Amino acid sequence: MMLWLGLHFVDLALHYQLQSHPEPAAAALISGQPRRVRQCNDVAQTQGVSVDQSVATATALCPSLWLLEPLADSQEVLLELAQWAYGFSGRVVLVAPDLLLLEGSSMLRLFQGLDGWRQAINRGLEVLGLPYQQGLGLTPLAATVLARQGLDGNSDDPCRLAALLRSLPVTALQLPNDCGERLMQMGIQQAGQLLALPRAELGSRFGAELLLHLARLQGELPDPRPEYQPSPQFQQKRLLLEEAEQASMLLFPLQSMVAALAEFLRQRQLACGQFSLSLSHRQGPPTRVVLRPAFAESQRQALFKLLQLRFERLTLYQPVTELLLQSEQLSPVNLTSEGLSENGQPLVASQQPQRQLISQLSARLGAERVRGIATVDEIRPERAWRWAGLGEGSESVASRPRPPWLLLEPQAVTRQQLQLHQGPERLESGWWDGEPVCRDYYLAQTGDHRWCWAFRQHDGWFIHGWF
Repeated sequence: MMLWLGLHFVDLALHYQLQSHPEPAAAALISGQPRRVRQCNDVAQTQGVSVDQSVATATALCPSLWLLEPLADSQEVLLELAQWAYGFSGRVVLVAPDLLLLEGSSMLRLFQGLDGWRQAINRGLEVLGLPYQQGLGLTPLAATVLARQGLDGNSDDPCRLAALLRSLPVTALQLPNDCGERLMQMGIQQAGQLLALPRAELGSRFGAELLLHLARLQGELPDPRPEYQPSPQFQQKRLLLEEAEQASMLLFPLQSMVAALAEFLRQRQLACGQFSLSLSHRQGPPTRVVLRPAFAESQRQALFKLLQLRFERLTLYQPVTELLLQSEQLSPVNLTSEGLSENGQPLVASQQPQRQLISQLSARLGAERVRGIATVDEIRPERAWRWAGLGEGSESVASRPRPPWLLLEPQAVTRQQLQLHQGPERLESGWWDGEPVCRDYYLAQTGDHRWCWAFRQHDGWFIHGWF
């Protein structure tokens, strides 16, 4: 048998929609005809709202109650959660409408035992911020029923897990058809009582479907299930409870979405060269915001900072009702160390302060206004460089020192104003294109001790650049 962990997200349809709201509010999920409360959060319960109340009663008890409709596609929400769970198990199974199964036997060595695996999952669950219940079982079906009951043995001991399963009421075993009710009428209330009965008699009275269910529950027969297949690209959608009229109002729901994107990249050791945000409106086409870091990025803080800076120059002409975050250009992350951080930890390329600064400037000013410099195979200094795209620049091949600040026009000086330290270095070129240059360059200092790059030609001395 294998070890399975069931994660039951309690009232998922309600709490998933509340994630986009920064302040806790009394909320209830309603459905049916006539409308009745199907789920409600703790804030609503403190004001007297309860499940199966009519909408009229609930709103009379809590006038500020938010009434939410069921999710249009609960499977899409489970897929989003499965994408997160894939970081803790290579085998994830979706159990509609609100449960995930994670295979654990193959993960214990990686996480240094059951405790390490469970602690990593619990840390991730706290970040998700959704109410949950867990249950460990030796079969997928056992983990499912234990998680729905909130019974977590937190042990890989088969005897302990089997005893926990036997303590369940028969109505919790998800038995087929009306078997649970019929068994209760016969006085069989506990799972242990049911599992002790002769299978032949059970089969003759309740049919083969019940026997098959019990065999899969106890691992006597295989229980094959379709497993989650991760998507090659990241995509996450979030419906807003209130229309956002300003871009700054979108930052709170985007925090969790960007965190999910960073986790997606971390799990796959990828970096994002471009990602986009689609802002849906009640009317008209969506607004699309494309973000291109100067260098492929994978860190959550850096990705969110780019969004913040981009939003400073974003004007919304219509309120936003829905968000869609997508990755568009993925590449393997550069894990080579490029120095140490302030606390002595290795810095990968994407964590370099210089690269982060360039990316932030691009997001604030626009990528077309932030450019790099590349060298050109040319001896004349004023022609030895060109504007280039970010990341295209190359290091100078000159073996002699060159000034980072080259003047557009050389500045005339007298010989007495310069103290020569190194040189001459003759640069002669351009005789073939009608703009010949013949100069002797020196590394020099001016009277106020500034270092400069000066040259002499037939008509005098000139400063061409500053160090």
